[in-house]
Amino acid sequence: MMAALASAAMPNATIAGTRDSEQVNATDKGYGIDHAVVQDAAGKLYDTFASNTPKGRKRLAGRVRAAQTLMGNRELGGLGFDVDRVLAFSNGEQERSVTGDVSVMIATHHDGQARPLTLLTLDDCASVGTALGAIHRLRPDFLQEAGYPVFSTGQIRAQLTAWIKRLRQAGHVPQEITTSWSDVLETDGLWSFATCPVHGGLSDGDVLFSGSSITAITNWQDMQVNDPARDLAWIFSKLDENHRNA
Repeated sequence: MMAALASAAMPNATIAGTRDSEQVNATDKGYGIDHAVVQDAAGKLYDTFASNTPKGRKRLAGRVRAAQTLMGNRELGGLGFDVDRVLAFSNGEQERSVTGDVSVMIATHHDGQARPLTLLTLDDCASVGTALGAIHRLRPDFLQEAGYPVFSTGQIRAQLTAWIKRLRQAGHVPQEITTSWSDVLETDGLWSFATCPVHGGLSDGDVLFSGSSITAITNWQDMQVNDPARDLAWIFSKLDENHRNA
């Protein structure tokens, strides 16, 4: 099935075979996205993703758009790891799609293995921290030009203030809690950061490893200019204190 879809989406390639991917992504599976490694007659490998669910098709379309945007950024060579490099895409939501109602994304195959974020070693965590730092140092212009969300520090503060106000008015959260949150927002130095490009939030399977070295970070659909802490939220649900501090 995947070989036939790959042949339809990339007709110039002669597909010789397929195999299951070792890079399992739980989020993709939840959206009904299948992933296989396809090999052509010359021995070249391709990561092939396919979905016929509305959410899966939307996720793949967003991933393709993000990959195309990233490819226009000349700074990528300094990241130290690879990103999605899409070679072909057939949108199953369009009429007369060559793959019917199935969206198919074909990308350059990434070496490395997916690893659940809860199982990262201390060295893995240090590598992720270095990778996120490299992302946050990218210039933000390319995201704004491509129409991705761009938030300033002041906008983030205003959004949080308005959110707390709505909670207080709704009465679903005790007033002492919303008051405490409001006090936190007034903490000196809390808003001294500058917003920057962020991945948007890592999920299991988005980071590929060879040993403790990162070979690729994938699924950039939610990239934007925002608080760099947005890329760190996962560590509090996935890692203990020692791993968070690595």
